[in-house]
Amino acid sequence: MAASAEKEGDWSLEEIGFPQDLVEIIVALLSVRDVCALSQCSRCWFALCSSDAVWLQLFRRRWPSLMQPCALAISDPRKVGSQHHACLQSRECKEYWVSKYFFEGWRAAYVRLHFEMANSAKKVVEFVKMTARQESLEVADYHKAMDMLCATHIAFQDVIVNLLLPSHSVLINLIGLHYSLVHLGVQMADAKKALVKSNAAERQVCLRWWSLGRWMNGFRRQDEMHVKMASLLELTEPSQNVLLQVIKRGTLHEVLRVQISADFKSSAWLWRDMHSQR
Repeated sequence: MAASAEKEGDWSLEEIGFPQDLVEIIVALLSVRDVCALSQCSRCWFALCSSDAVWLQLFRRRWPSLMQPCALAISDPRKVGSQHHACLQSRECKEYWVSKYFFEGWRAAYVRLHFEMANSAKKVVEFVKMTARQESLEVADYHKAMDMLCATHIAFQDVIVNLLLPSHSVLINLIGLHYSLVHLGVQMADAKKALVKSNAAERQVCLRWWSLGRWMNGFRRQDEMHVKMASLLELTEPSQNVLLQVIKRGTLHEVLRVQISADFKSSAWLWRDMHSQR
């Protein structure tokens, strides 16, 4: 009986009449979790779900910014010609990041890069924790955290699993959301779904900024402080783009200082004026 069951579990694709390349295309449309689950069904499915053809598509879908046209034409990452060598050694070339791993195969490249991106996101989290004061972050430190994300080519899925977590500070959630909308160009509908799924949609952030007083009758009025609170979900709405624009401008033009806080009471600005902290 056991031998019979084992034989039934080792059936091949030829027995059901599907060509392997077609099945690989279908399997590549699944999520990574589903591909891993499918690989446990039999030895045949394990071999198919471990193939480079499947994991190349999964890699391309998760990190599209890392894939150059010359890399897309390579079906087997171990067959890279010498003409690509100079390109792969340039850190300015996005394909450089793939070249560090793909000689081991696309499945190994996916796993390794997954952990590397998680480590990069961890560095951003640690930086925010180190620079934040009273659950508030100055805009200069905010921009540094954004630059750290941009330098590592973290993809939207990496943001979801590493930064849009309710266990993190809402400041970290905001940085991940802002990076996804502005740098990655993620659609607002997709960002909303990710926030809701991560249980971070209703988390509130408070934005304060000082602006130069307006000139009137030859005299400049006092500098003004503005306070605006919004949920992360509200920040995905076009009507709230002004808040992201204020953060982007930072201390340029008429904006003197910008501070992002977890809530209204957490900021030192509640007790001191801007000039006493400069």
